[in-house]
Amino acid sequence: MGMNILEEGKFSAREKANMLEMLTSTLDSLVKEKLNDSKWIEKIKKISFRINLEIADAGSVSLILNGGNYTLEQGKIADPIIEIKAPLENFFNFSSRQLSIFSAIFLGKLKIKGKRHLRALLNVGDVLRIIK
Repeated sequence: MGMNILEEGKFSAREKANMLEMLTSTLDSLVKEKLNDSKWIEKIKKISFRINLEIADAGSVSLILNGGNYTLEQGKIADPIIEIKAPLENFFNFSSRQLSIFSAIFLGKLKIKGKRHLRALLNVGDVLRIIK
């Protein structure tokens, strides 16, 4: 039996590009929200991490945060402390606080690879979620 090409590549090139753009703009908004919030600005200046976020079957976005400065790009970076892989919907549910950190990590809604240091996970989780 031949393989169906539509099954092999789950999303079209345009859909992949749209998903990566949505993830990139969401991450950008989340970091800017914290840099513009008086309760967050000092905390975020003390947080440093390098992460890759991958949308299953679509591509990756990297986020480097260091001393209140950040770089956000499509594609993966070398030596991230954490790599997170999930469908786009799970990223949005997590960042909008519809999905708890417990559900995200322990129920596998976000697949996490890399440092399992709780402090690093909590810092990444805090930055990737909207302010309460």
